[in-house]
Amino acid sequence: MKTMIKTYPNGLRLVVTPMADFKSVAFSMLVMVGSGDETKAEEGLSHFCEHMLFKGTTKRTGQQVIDEFANLGVHYNAWTSESATCYHTKAVAGNIEDCIDLFSDMYFNLKFEKNDFDKEGDVIVQEIAMHEDQPISVMYDRMNTLFYKGTKYEHPVAGYAQAIKSYQPKDIYNYVKKHYIAPNTILAFSGDITVERAEALVAKYYLPFFSSEKAEPKQRQNIPAIQPVATTLQVKKDTEQQHVILSIPVCNQYSDDRYALTLFALLFGGDMSSRLFISVREKLGLVYSISSDLELSDIGGRFGVVFSCTPKNTQKVIEVVNQEINKILQDGITEEELKRYRNQWHMQRLFDSEVTTRINNRIVEQMAARNQVIDMETELKVIDALTVADINAVVKKYLSNEKIITVIVGK
Repeated sequence: MKTMIKTYPNGLRLVVTPMADFKSVAFSMLVMVGSGDETKAEEGLSHFCEHMLFKGTTKRTGQQVIDEFANLGVHYNAWTSESATCYHTKAVAGNIEDCIDLFSDMYFNLKFEKNDFDKEGDVIVQEIAMHEDQPISVMYDRMNTLFYKGTKYEHPVAGYAQAIKSYQPKDIYNYVKKHYIAPNTILAFSGDITVERAEALVAKYYLPFFSSEKAEPKQRQNIPAIQPVATTLQVKKDTEQQHVILSIPVCNQYSDDRYALTLFALLFGGDMSSRLFISVREKLGLVYSISSDLELSDIGGRFGVVFSCTPKNTQKVIEVVNQEINKILQDGITEEELKRYRNQWHMQRLFDSEVTTRINNRIVEQMAARNQVIDMETELKVIDALTVADINAVVKKYLSNEKIITVIVGK
């Protein structure tokens, strides 16, 4: 699986992964603007723009955009994060040009009625309210705000309801004009498409409408990872369980330590054979599920443990998690664990390589972060080279009970 990367003089980037044996084509149109690029007066605008791009163009009404996607029978959607906004689709080869026509029209010819703007603002306010009603969403949102306090990633991606209600159509148009430009844009194809075909589609639907002025692609900076201090936040919610996330600051997404940390997250709480699952659920029956997660950004990263349980069990679970961390720090991981979870990593990468949308997601994320694609074979070689000593050294470098940031949502 060979990936081609092309950077045009105006800074636009094209990434193509031809896969002749596939029947589908995945396409991603990623714009390198997210909530972390917003000023105080713009909070939530990246996500608002994502919604409004589907609400009409100078050629199509919002309903026509939706109907044309539906008539094509394709999968399509969009998402916004702290660092990017991405519009994506999956289609058969014969329909991909029609999809590109739609996405290009949405990108370059945004036009919507004031009534649609007002209604979509109300929809986003409802989305924010919906998340506030979901304790696990609240848990992650509060952890993100607490962990990134004082940084560009502190506020929620969707923004705040009061700000959303205050925006006017001109704010969307100005924001798109400012950020939806060639140096911020990455176009990616994976699946049943050739490099030549992808280049032809870009030449027809994108290049004529971008500025031809020479520019360097936008790149995020590798800066030292933030190290927030240990603290605890409890959010009162009328729930049967308490929903808990424990986070420890680690490296940013550019560090080579990310491979060892990802492998460690798998063996510590990645599945039913992991240490946390066995000690907390199987041996003690304190939870239904417990897992570990690893979230890395350009300015920091956190290793986390997530679980839900009845309030009377919360402190006991936290104690057991601390015991497992101490056990790892004292005794390290075993060769058997390394072998098992290295094999899991291999299998997951193999499974991902059979889904064009996952291939594209991985590619655009790497391009946005590093302006390059690290192929799967190279990553697997790095993983295969990791030793027990390597994993233990990285664990000791970052893990500490004294650095835990805790968020508890519930009674």
